[in-house]
Amino acid sequence: MSTVPAPAIPEPALHIGRWQLPGGRTAAGNVRGIVRGALQSWGLGPAAGSLSDRVAPLVQDVVARAATRCRGPLVLRLELHQPARLLLGEIHDSAADRSGPGAHLAAIAVTYGRRLGRGGSAAWYTHAFVWPTA
Repeated sequence: MSTVPAPAIPEPALHIGRWQLPGGRTAAGNVRGIVRGALQSWGLGPAAGSLSDRVAPLVQDVVARAATRCRGPLVLRLELHQPARLLLGEIHDSAADRSGPGAHLAAIAVTYGRRLGRGGSAAWYTHAFVWPTA
C-alpha cells in the first residue's frame, strides 16, 4: 500500500502595510503615493495602476476628514486579501488611547475586479465607508 501526500493548500495572499502620517492639513499629502506603491509592491500587476487611480482619492479623502478630528499623527493601515479581491483601509489616531474613543477613526472596504461585457472588459470596485458617531 502506498501513501499519497495531501495536496498543498496555498495560503491566502494577505498583504498588510502601516504608515505613520502627520496630523493636520498635511496628513493626506502622500496618501496617493502610498496606496499606489503598496498595490504595486503587493503584485497586482497591471491592475495596481487602475485600482490605485480609483481607490487612492477615496483613501485620501477619508484621511483628510480624519485629520480634522484628531490632534496628533494618524496611522494608515491597508490590508489586501488578494484571493477575495478585498482591500481594507483603516485610519487610526496614533495619539489616542487604544481603547478610548477616536482610536479607530474610519474604515474603508473596497472590493474590485474585472469583468467582460459586450464592449470589452471593465474594471469594477465597490466601497463602503464606516464613520464613528460623533
